[in-house]
Amino acid sequence: MHIQLLGIKPLIWRRIQVKSGITLHRLDHIIQNAMGWGECHLTEFEIDGMRYGDSELEDFDTGILETRKYKVTCKLLKKKQVFKFIYDFGDNWQHKIKVEDIFEPEIGVFYPRCIDGARACPQEDTGGPFGYKEYLEALIDPNHERHEELIEWGGDFDPEYFDKDEVNEYLKNG
Repeated sequence: MHIQLLGIKPLIWRRIQVKSGITLHRLDHIIQNAMGWGECHLTEFEIDGMRYGDSELEDFDTGILETRKYKVTCKLLKKKQVFKFIYDFGDNWQHKIKVEDIFEPEIGVFYPRCIDGARACPQEDTGGPFGYKEYLEALIDPNHERHEELIEWGGDFDPEYFDKDEVNEYLKNG
C-alpha cells in the first residue's frame, strides 16, 4: 500500500506491506505507526462510499461501520484500489491510500513492514495542512512573529527526516 498525506508539498508518504486478513482496526494502527501519528485522535476510513470507524469511542457516528468487524481481504480492497484514511477530525489529516499490489507473504518476513517513504510526519495538533505550512515557515524564518514560540513548542523537528528502520521498529512494537 502507498500512503500519501494530502495537502502537503513536498509529499509525505510511506509504502507498507501488510498481511491480508487483518481487521481495518489493525490497519488503522499500522497506518498511524507507519506515518508517525501518536494514536491520540479519532480516525475513519472511506472505502467505496462506506465509512468505517471505532464504535467504542464516544463520538462514533451512527452511519459508520465498525472497523473491528471488517477484514482486509481481496473482497474489500482490490489491487489498484484507492481509498481514504482520516486522522484527527480537528486537524483533518487526509491520507490517500492505494493498494499497489497483492501477493503471497514471504516466508521469514515480519509483516507489517515499511519498505519506503519520505519526510517526517507533521507533529500532532499543528492545525492541519494550513497550520503545518505556517509552522514550517515560522521554523525557518527567525524573524517570523511566532518563531521562538513554535521552536519552543515543537522542539528539534526536522521535516525532511525519515528512517525506514525506525518506522519498522514502531510497526513491530505497535
